[in-house]
Amino acid sequence: MNDISEILRELLDRYSNTSDLDHEFERMRREDEEFDKDYIVWCEENGFSVKDGYRDFINEIIESQDSIWDNYQEYGNNI
Repeated sequence: MNDISEILRELLDRYSNTSDLDHEFERMRREDEEFDKDYIVWCEENGFSVKDGYRDFINEIIESQDSIWDNYQEYGNNI
C-alpha cells in the first residue's frame, strides 16, 4: 500500500505549490491503478473528497508551515 501522505509531502518538496505538482499527481493516478485505489481509500479514511483531497492536504501542510513561521517571527526571531 502506498503512503499517500508521504508521497504528497515528497511532491510538495519536489514541485513546491505549483501546477506541476497537480499535473504529476494526476499523472500518477492515471498511470498507476494501485496508487489510485490507495488514494481513494486514503481520502475516505481522512475525510477528504476524492476530487480535491490531495489539494486540501497540501494546503493544510502549507498553512501549518506558515503558522510555524509566523510564531517564530512573533517572538522576535527575525532572520
